[in-house]
Amino acid sequence: MMKTASGERMDYTLFMACMALTLFGLLMVYSASPVLAYEEHGDSAYYFKKQVLFAIIGLAAGFYFFKRSSADLKRFMMPGLILSIVLLFAVHIPHIGRGSRWINLGPLSFQPFELVKIFYVIYLSDIFSNDSYPFSRKLARSAGVTAAIALGLVLQKDLGATVIIMMIYMAMLLIAGVNIWIFAGLIAAAAMAVVVLIKIEPYRIKRIMVFLNPWSDYYGAGWQTIQSLIAVGSGGIFGVGFSNSQQKYLYLPAPHTDYIFSIIGEEWGLIGSTVVLAGFFMVLSRGVFIAINVQDKFNKFMAVGLTLVIITQVCINVGVATGVMPSKGTTLPFLSYGGSSLLVACVAMGMLLSISKSAYGKAK
Repeated sequence: MMKTASGERMDYTLFMACMALTLFGLLMVYSASPVLAYEEHGDSAYYFKKQVLFAIIGLAAGFYFFKRSSADLKRFMMPGLILSIVLLFAVHIPHIGRGSRWINLGPLSFQPFELVKIFYVIYLSDIFSNDSYPFSRKLARSAGVTAAIALGLVLQKDLGATVIIMMIYMAMLLIAGVNIWIFAGLIAAAAMAVVVLIKIEPYRIKRIMVFLNPWSDYYGAGWQTIQSLIAVGSGGIFGVGFSNSQQKYLYLPAPHTDYIFSIIGEEWGLIGSTVVLAGFFMVLSRGVFIAINVQDKFNKFMAVGLTLVIITQVCINVGVATGVMPSKGTTLPFLSYGGSSLLVACVAMGMLLSISKSAYGKAK
């Protein structure tokens, strides 16, 4: 453990794992993006330079939230939650929304979903830790907010983000002690909703079919999955070497964002990929350890939720890159290029490190 200035101990292992992932992410953005950056911006270091700036901002934001107390988080929870949900729908407003999932505010662009995740976790933690509420009220209020967020994501046609929100909600409900039959009913309802959302959009059905056999549409919907598998397979055990990827030469779409794990597999091989996954497993294990050891109920739920914010995205991103899940644009926390993604990952870990001080208490 590492002592803070006040004599409290924070989880040094978690801190080092997050820093290592962030620094390795900068290295991989530098390696994966030069071809695409030169093609799009005439500067092969364009994405790398921006990612360095994002990392500095993210680490500063993480440190800010590391210093915040539970009371501070609860104070700005509701305004932040309402604003972030409004922004989910604001993406459809001309001149404010960019595409269907981004907000443009002058030179600033970000995905409201990234913002929603943090305030959503704080909200659920506050609701589920409040012993003055009957569980029926906790269930009704949490389900209502979850439904509002899910609706905003469905209108964005972002099924993957909807699934992430549902996974976080179900896990926190389980920790809260929901009746097993209610839990089973909610799981069944969520599964049925996902099936309906897949069936009403033909491209989603095609995506499922191509997932089962990518080679059935080699130059179409199966292209990115096939190129990702080629990248991962080409790496073998030891990889082709740093910056020696062939798939980044415009074969693999989004090599610096959604498919950065494929480039890691190609350049660093099975060993490098395993080390990266070990880093995320360290985040998971320390998050669980903190949740078990912290006494305050609000912080306990926060530790679970913040860990899930990171790990759910890791599972989906790596699953897509390795072909065990249908294609879905999800960034790899700490590693993928993107300001909003890196900022949220750093904030989540800053909060979790702050909670770890309560888990370990004062140093003797």
